[in-house]
Amino acid sequence: MGVLFNLKTKVDKCIDEKKLDAAAVRGKIALQTGFILSLITPTSADDPVKIEKLRKAAESILQTKF
Repeated sequence: MGVLFNLKTKVDKCIDEKKLDAAAVRGKIALQTGFILSLITPTSADDPVKIEKLRKAAESILQTKF
């Protein structure tokens, strides 16, 4: 598992812990990043641009440091 997948897992966990509407939050993140979280798998390449986009979007939307 790579950095990108681990970050996606942390985002999913945060959504669950905050009891947020997963579809709505994931949709907002997708709009900001330009990609869908469900397409990130354990074998996804660690693209530094995607990692940074996901980190920034998740921090902005979830108000949590990743």
